[in-house]
Amino acid sequence: MKTTSPGLYLKTLTLQNFATFENQTISFDSKFNAIVGETGSGKSLILDALQIVFGARADKKLIRKNSDFSTIEAVFETQDQSIKNYFNEIGHPFEDNEIVVKKIIYQTETAKTYLNFQSCSASVLQTFAKRFIDLVGQFENQKLLSEDYQLILLDSYAQLTNDLIQYQNKYQSFSEKQKRLEALVSEKHQKEQREDYIRFQIKELDELNPSIDDEEKLLKQKDFLLNFEKRAGTYQAIAQILSEDETNVLSLLKTCLQKMDRNPDYFSADTVAKLKDAQVLIEDAGFEISKNTQAPDEELNIDDIIDRVDTYQRLKRKFGGTTESMLETYESFKKEVHELTNFDETITKLKKEIESIYAEALNMAKKLHTSRTKAAATLSKELTTKVRELKMNGASIAINLSSSVELNSKGATKIEFTAETNPGEGFYKVKEIASGGELSRILLSLRQILSSNDTISVFLFDEIDTGIGGETALSIGRSLQKVSESSQVISITHLPQIANYAEKLIWVSKATITKDDSNRTISQVEEIFGNKKKEAIKAMNPI
Repeated sequence: MKTTSPGLYLKTLTLQNFATFENQTISFDSKFNAIVGETGSGKSLILDALQIVFGARADKKLIRKNSDFSTIEAVFETQDQSIKNYFNEIGHPFEDNEIVVKKIIYQTETAKTYLNFQSCSASVLQTFAKRFIDLVGQFENQKLLSEDYQLILLDSYAQLTNDLIQYQNKYQSFSEKQKRLEALVSEKHQKEQREDYIRFQIKELDELNPSIDDEEKLLKQKDFLLNFEKRAGTYQAIAQILSEDETNVLSLLKTCLQKMDRNPDYFSADTVAKLKDAQVLIEDAGFEISKNTQAPDEELNIDDIIDRVDTYQRLKRKFGGTTESMLETYESFKKEVHELTNFDETITKLKKEIESIYAEALNMAKKLHTSRTKAAATLSKELTTKVRELKMNGASIAINLSSSVELNSKGATKIEFTAETNPGEGFYKVKEIASGGELSRILLSLRQILSSNDTISVFLFDEIDTGIGGETALSIGRSLQKVSESSQVISITHLPQIANYAEKLIWVSKATITKDDSNRTISQVEEIFGNKKKEAIKAMNPI
């Protein structure tokens, strides 16, 4: 019989103060292990402990009475380099080919979890478990009824994992851009309302056309016009003094110069020159002063200027208190309007990107669907053969696929897992016709087919033999042994037909012991293999 070693396998499980287990270490074979014993002996507690180690919530009620804490430690062994790389990537490397998972449940504190002697979250363990461990039982049978899970199994069989990942990356990009488009459209409606407000503000600022220089000029013009009459009177009086009337300065200065001209010998040329210079300066000053006595430019209307100055003050109060802040707001409004103007262009561009990505995703989904359709036909035949080997005589399995109208994270495939359990009575959805035992056998058949081509290394089967016996039990035993050729199998069973195919029996028994003057119940484990296995299996047969 050709066998391959599992990527990893559960080597030991240590339970301390866990329910009826006081201090017990259980060793497992890398192939098929059957957990056997009387009802209520504690068999299911072993799988409960493993589920807790794999990230399930730990109930404090499982802590043994009078104990402060309970400890569960699982040790796995692997020599697979890809698995070592995986643990290096998640930040929990290990040495000596052993992966150690430990969970401590406290009465008064939060439970603590360790992976390879480092603290870790439950989600890390759950991810690890989903990758390498599979629990098959009543819950898993219900899982088989999920179309999403059925599609996962089909993709695993068809080895489409990489193709699916590539599609999902593309679909995720499409979904993200679609959400972005929806947000932009919603934002556009909000911005359209704001645009009316902004354009009104810009119109008001446009009419003012503000600048720091303009405001300074207006203030000077306002000051000039408001004080013009007072200044004009002063200018006029001074101009009068300096004008050419008979009593003004220039007139008297000219009289002096005339007398000097008539008596040149009396005065030096320098003195005459100074008086002439003074005459020129006084004439220039008088001319400049006389200009200020002229009426203001008709374009400088005091009312208009005051209105503009008041507009500056009002808008400064409205937009930050200073001309600088008003100008900054003005620029930001214009920028925002520009963005609003280009909003439709952004939306149009994004729509084109979405159309392109959707077309690529759709093409990838169609290829996936084609591959799935081919694989479904082959898997249907293989499953039919396997379930018949498990004494579902005459039963047939048909995996029907159809294309969905809309893309989703799985592609464009709708799956329908159907079965005909009674020949000639027609195919129906598995969930509508299959009993619990039939579902278990269908799932076991799937596991038998898929165990050699997926990452699952450890299969836990929880009482898969419920409601069966005889030849069917033998068939299930052979199938579990088949799965164990490439993966470790740990199964709880009551049937000797199934236990007979196990490499190791883990016999769980319950006893009452006296401790500290009181009676306590304790579960104990005996590992049975080799020649002793026949005697133990014989003891399982009813008298």
